[in-house]
Amino acid sequence: MLYLIDEPMAEIGLRTAAGDPDAHVVLIQDGVYLTPDVDAQVSAVARDVSVRGVDLPPDVEPISYDRVVELLVEQEVKSFV
Repeated sequence: MLYLIDEPMAEIGLRTAAGDPDAHVVLIQDGVYLTPDVDAQVSAVARDVSVRGVDLPPDVEPISYDRVVELLVEQEVKSFV
């Protein structure tokens, strides 16, 4: 399942994702400021990272908005945005 996470809803979103063995967390908008401690694949929208001047941790993969759209089509989504 794909979890879209922005900063205001991050706590509940990350708690929910932590209980999902198939979670893929995508940090979006101000969510790119987060450093999630979850046992899941974590990505961040590259445009949001660039606009905010954030340095991502090495285990967070930058992805394009186009890739986010592909993931939205491919997977079930829970939005915490």
